[in-house]
Amino acid sequence: MSRPNPSQTANQLARKLVSSVLALGQSKTTLGTLAGCVIVSVGTARDFEQCVRDFLRWRVAGGQGIDAPVTRLELEEYLFQESDRWRQKTLDQHRQALSLVYTVALTRLEAQVPTFTNGRAYIEEEMEKAARHQSPRNALGTRAAFRSGLRAIELIELREAHELPPQPDRPWRTDLFLGLPEGVIYRTNGKGGLARSVWIPTELHEQLQTRRLAAPLNVIDRKINRQAVFDIGGGQSLSQSFSRASMSTLGFSLGFHGLRHAYAQNRLETLVGMGVDLLDAFEIISQEVGHLRPDVLWHYTPRRKA
Repeated sequence: MSRPNPSQTANQLARKLVSSVLALGQSKTTLGTLAGCVIVSVGTARDFEQCVRDFLRWRVAGGQGIDAPVTRLELEEYLFQESDRWRQKTLDQHRQALSLVYTVALTRLEAQVPTFTNGRAYIEEEMEKAARHQSPRNALGTRAAFRSGLRAIELIELREAHELPPQPDRPWRTDLFLGLPEGVIYRTNGKGGLARSVWIPTELHEQLQTRRLAAPLNVIDRKINRQAVFDIGGGQSLSQSFSRASMSTLGFSLGFHGLRHAYAQNRLETLVGMGVDLLDAFEIISQEVGHLRPDVLWHYTPRRKA
């Protein structure tokens, strides 16, 4: 009789542990105080499962039985050891995942690998050079991300405004897209299932309308099922296409997310130039890019070093 594969066992146990704290499809408002005790996003579930899997493989490699009781001391020892090779974001995500599935408050540690603070924003000329080396559908996705602040995954589920109501339980500002030129409001499902409004400039709106599909198309991106109504690049394939085009034409890649950084920085310059208070400008832009915490925008504002 063959012994069970430790890696496969770790995968199964990680999936089981994460499944025990899933509440997919539930809004944080409905969950109330329970919102911090469950996972409501498929993407977060996938990421947390990987975090738990990493921990289980670590303890097996150290000679600990995979089914042995887990202690807080062991969890914190694991995070302390891994802090030597992880950046802060990765370390924090593992701490959050392990805290949730094992129901224990873990100490926040400082990562020993520095987080780069150099800006990631592309300028328009760079974006256009890369876009011209992509297929038409991917180039349209790249230009929409640069001009509208969309994530790659959000482009798949881009909809006309009447097709997707905005999240009703969110405190949306009434002055979103202030100072932008003529365009059309679309909507998309953002991070965590947040339905939000997106401004699309008129020329891109007209291109989108020519690429409307006869029927919705099912798209699987990073193991998540989505529906597209436009023939436009999106998700992991678009992100990879852009990175390749950027490396080929510019000799470097700042990642697809660098297009969102460009949108945020351009919007900040516009709003401040109009005399909008800085804190108001941060709140406006944070909601336009799908965040409801203005402080998140600090990650988008560093300028690239020459």
